[in-house]
Amino acid sequence: MVYGFRKYLLLFLTLFAGGIYAQDIDPQIVLDSAQNKTQNIKSYTVDAIIRIDVDFLKIKPRHAVITYEYPNKLDVDTKGFSMIPKHGLRPFMRTIAKEDNMAIFSGREEVDGNPCYIIKLLPRVDGKIILIKLWIRTDDYLVARSETFTRRSGTFTMDFNYEDQILPSSLVFSFETKGVNLPWKFIGNSVEIDKAKLKNDEMKMGKVFIEFSNYDIKYSN
Repeated sequence: MVYGFRKYLLLFLTLFAGGIYAQDIDPQIVLDSAQNKTQNIKSYTVDAIIRIDVDFLKIKPRHAVITYEYPNKLDVDTKGFSMIPKHGLRPFMRTIAKEDNMAIFSGREEVDGNPCYIIKLLPRVDGKIILIKLWIRTDDYLVARSETFTRRSGTFTMDFNYEDQILPSSLVFSFETKGVNLPWKFIGNSVEIDKAKLKNDEMKMGKVFIEFSNYDIKYSN
């Protein structure tokens, strides 16, 4: 009963916050425009430099080659250890489009100097994700930021930067380190771990920085 009350309270507050702007922008049009940016991507290959900033880990930057093939195949080729937030490496809005969400327009805000629409997505079916919040740039409909609230893995944020591609030139993945129950993949064991800090129950934030270069993008006809 308590869980159900909290769920509907969150729904009410989200609807109330979005309702102020409901007549301003159609959230589905914004989502469709963002999804159309990457819908024709058939595959891509890109080089990546990955840096980890977590207080209980000591690891050097790693090089990786990332390959994506439609609809959902993703391969990360790297030597040694790395943390890979795979959630952000597939064309992001294509992943969002597969889910059954209720979209709510929730206002406007700047991200890194770029005006953005704020869209909140509420899953229509109970699952791991409670809420997704998107900042979609008003000029080109690229996703500047996403914030995902989960039931068991805490909250994580992705900030996307772009140069001359519709895929990001860099990505910053921020997450809660408490519990270490996080959406990443561990590869290898060449890493120093401070076990005392790992066991610390204090809530802290960790980050994964990924810089992309040498995109080879193929589009469907």
